[in-house]
Amino acid sequence: MTQTQATIRTLLVLSTVLPLASAIVTLFFGKNTLKKNTGWFAVGVMAVSFVMSLIAAFQFVSGDVEPFTWLIPWIPVPGTDAGYLYLGLYCDHLTVGLMVMVTLISTLVHLYSIGYMDGDKRYERFFCYLSAFTFSMLGIVTANGLMQLFVFWELVGLTSYLLIGFWFEKKGPQQACKKAFVMNRIGDTGFLIGFGILFYQLGAKVLMPVADGGMFDAIAMSLGGKEGIMENPPMWLTMAGIGLFFGAIGKSAQFPLHTWLPDAMEGPTPVSSIVHSATMVAAGVYLTARIYPILTPGAHLFISIIGLITLVMAAFMAMVMTDIKRVLAYSTLSQLGYMILGVGTGAYIFALFHLITHAFFKCCLFQCSGSVINAAHHEQDMTRYGGLAKKMPQTALAYGICTLAIAGASIPFSTFGISGFYSKDGIIGGTYNYAQALGGWGWLFFIGPILVAYITPFYMARSFALTFMGKPRDKHIHDHAHEAPWTMTVPQLVLAVMALISVPWFLPWQDLIVATQEKMVAMGTTWAPGIDELEVGIHHIHGPLLYGFTWILMLGLGIWMYKDGFGKASRIVRLPVIKQLYTWTLNKFYFDAFYDIFIVEVVKVFARICSFFDQYVVDGLVNLVAYIMRGLSDLTRWFDNRIVDGLVNGASDVVRACGQTMRAAQPGRIRIYVLLLLVSSVVATLLTLVVTMV
Repeated sequence: MTQTQATIRTLLVLSTVLPLASAIVTLFFGKNTLKKNTGWFAVGVMAVSFVMSLIAAFQFVSGDVEPFTWLIPWIPVPGTDAGYLYLGLYCDHLTVGLMVMVTLISTLVHLYSIGYMDGDKRYERFFCYLSAFTFSMLGIVTANGLMQLFVFWELVGLTSYLLIGFWFEKKGPQQACKKAFVMNRIGDTGFLIGFGILFYQLGAKVLMPVADGGMFDAIAMSLGGKEGIMENPPMWLTMAGIGLFFGAIGKSAQFPLHTWLPDAMEGPTPVSSIVHSATMVAAGVYLTARIYPILTPGAHLFISIIGLITLVMAAFMAMVMTDIKRVLAYSTLSQLGYMILGVGTGAYIFALFHLITHAFFKCCLFQCSGSVINAAHHEQDMTRYGGLAKKMPQTALAYGICTLAIAGASIPFSTFGISGFYSKDGIIGGTYNYAQALGGWGWLFFIGPILVAYITPFYMARSFALTFMGKPRDKHIHDHAHEAPWTMTVPQLVLAVMALISVPWFLPWQDLIVATQEKMVAMGTTWAPGIDELEVGIHHIHGPLLYGFTWILMLGLGIWMYKDGFGKASRIVRLPVIKQLYTWTLNKFYFDAFYDIFIVEVVKVFARICSFFDQYVVDGLVNLVAYIMRGLSDLTRWFDNRIVDGLVNGASDVVRACGQTMRAAQPGRIRIYVLLLLVSSVVATLLTLVVTMV
């Protein structure tokens, strides 16, 4: 390991463990010692973590450092070359990029939380959970193997459960955190099955670190080399890849385990902003990217189908929701579908690039929504908003910038735009290549993201117009609305700026894109087109229809329809076909109802059957045996009391009576003895006479 690599390793390790130290300190000293300074302490620690990550990333990129690993022997494992299961760190372009993104967003969310959570009775505990949550995500990013990744994977699930259910005295958060926990455990079951398949087929080789391909090279060599995977992949490898991907379905809320994410809005808004941007939902995409080298064509197809369904379905649901946080939640689902579809169709690095750009603008959007909700006395229904731009100009500005970013705004008839434009551009280019390779129905993988590219600016313009434009629809809310404190507006503006400048030609994302994509090609993966191939696909999708005035027209349509409320939209909804589609989307395609009837109710019925069996069969047998044993014990007690004790007591009574009789003959008086002697003599004489006469 070179000196530069050692420095980067130290910085990344410290950056990872500092949030854990912050969580421990706030847990033990927050309430009684730090008190209201707890938030500032946590912000300071996260800021140091961000600076360390930034320095490490700069040194890695500018110094042209090769990917490396740092290993700590942990548990002896027979069958591996070194004989150990290792803990440690793995660092490549993806690691440093996500470390900077996660620490920056977490720092801003911590700062935002100071203003948002002010006055909460569990203020100190919130920052403890938030810091622990960040530590868990950083542990996933730096993990050097699947086992270590899974440990932090579960920690993310635990801490998200605590954050979503932070206001546990309310029924909504109670149900939301349990729903998120259960659905993530379902996905994690698939992860463990996939890992178990790999372990069964390959033994301890799956425990190898990922340095320079490590574990993936070992798997490839076991199957006859890298080309062997591409030419004739075994079915078990496809099933293992799909199983591991099920973990991502749970964490990234993909179809059909997507219903927990909108319900997670029951948690505080800072939780929504970090869960839906840089941490929990990002973990699933990151996992899919890390297992990319072992994904077979069948696994790629499965991943692409899941991503496409989630992408389109969630976009339609975002069009009809009136709760501002739920609109953004379904928007997150749709954008995650973009990312998963990008990984499945070969635009591996553009999917990760979209993960980074989405983290900035979606975190900002959620923070803006939190500022609006605070100003509206915790009212989240956009039907009661309107005209808030005058009262909250900074929040409206940040929301507007991020609306353009998620819409993929660009200069008409050019290839220059805001961050979301570049990441979506690459993903759609990858879907074009993939659809061309499949042919026939495979073009759905290209048509779907193109359709959603139209829908996204529409529903985001809808949310902006209903919230900030037009006349106030609730005078009380409008009159009392005011701009959020600086601790909330500054993070929003910083994130809005990051959404503007996170473009390949401004920040070093281009270097990360090229280096990571070419690394995938060099590793000989199943579907890893080179940069040149992706650029060909991107070139084919450029045109006046998609990148001309489309985003402007869709934004304009959304603003025109909703700037004065729902009047125009309500008339359109009355159309028969639109009304039916509106009903379906408003009811979230009845997924929750389906799960309630066919899964929750079935489980409840099964639970009742089990309860009946337990109560009347298991407990019945136990109670019957107890009744019989009690009867036997009563019989035994009677026999013991009446027979055994009776005989013993009777013998003792006889002896006692004899003793009493003998005692009467021994009073200790001489006259009695003389009398007894006289009587005895008389009796003896009489007996002698009687015997003699006889």
